[in-house]
Amino acid sequence: MLLTLRSFLLLVPTVLYFLALCCAVLLLPEDAETEQPAASADADRGVSIEIANVLFRYSPELTVNIVRLRGSLLPAKGHAVVSFNDASSFVVATDAAEMRMSTAQLSALMNSWLLASPKAQLKDVRIAAEGDRLLIRGTMKKGLHVPFSSRATVGISNDNRIRIWVEKVKAADLPVKGLMDAMGMSLDDLISQKGLRGLSVDKDAFLIDPQSAFPPPQIRAKISGVKIVGQGLVLTFGQGAPKLQPRPWKNYMAMRGGTMQYGREQMFDSDLAMIDSTPSDPFEFYLNNYWCQMVAGNIKAQPDKSMRVYVPDWSKMAKAACKR
Repeated sequence: MLLTLRSFLLLVPTVLYFLALCCAVLLLPEDAETEQPAASADADRGVSIEIANVLFRYSPELTVNIVRLRGSLLPAKGHAVVSFNDASSFVVATDAAEMRMSTAQLSALMNSWLLASPKAQLKDVRIAAEGDRLLIRGTMKKGLHVPFSSRATVGISNDNRIRIWVEKVKAADLPVKGLMDAMGMSLDDLISQKGLRGLSVDKDAFLIDPQSAFPPPQIRAKISGVKIVGQGLVLTFGQGAPKLQPRPWKNYMAMRGGTMQYGREQMFDSDLAMIDSTPSDPFEFYLNNYWCQMVAGNIKAQPDKSMRVYVPDWSKMAKAACKR
């Protein structure tokens, strides 16, 4: 059936509208429906964090005392969101901090992490402090397991690692450092680099890299100071112990902004504080079992949609409180 001129003219606007609509659909990006630029930008910023008086537990053997810290939790490579469910999902980008490690904690770091590989030649390391020196004892595998003892100073290397400089060495109660010097040998001639993690040997020094010296979540920071105080080390990063925002709590971890996940919840523009319910001593927080601590704690939702969780110390929790 032939169209009249009048009918054709009436159809033109409809046809043009249909063609324009088809072009618009074809030009849309394939993932337009799933794009969430605001949420992505929120995640990219990371989560700001302030920590005060926390005994941070990495494992049953390994802890570190965080006196004060200010920084950000950033998604690690291959991860989109900071998740407390996965310690390897984020790193702690530290702007300023003061941390302390007793010689017992330093010994645990050496044995349970830095020298944990079966290939490591040093084993059963025991560290004590005497004035401004560290006394290091252990066994060295050179065919047989030979007991050794040494004295060392501490400092920072040019490439921003903790340097433990060995001054004297005895093997099987025999002084060997002078003999090594006379023969033009140093500690790295005796100790293989195999099996060392976050630790290397350079001439007569052990070098500990703060970036990889601890299990996840790992630290990203520039170390600015290390010294022996009593029976332990005081470590400072960036500007040292930062001035934190005034808060009504003594021991806590306060997180703000960005996106983070805990349990089955994902919080945007995060505002979560984990607070010590027994503040007479440092807040012992065990990330790998944080949910157990939260279950045993007291969660308070605030009018501004922030969360405040009053948490017991890990080692003080009743075994029946949560499956451990």
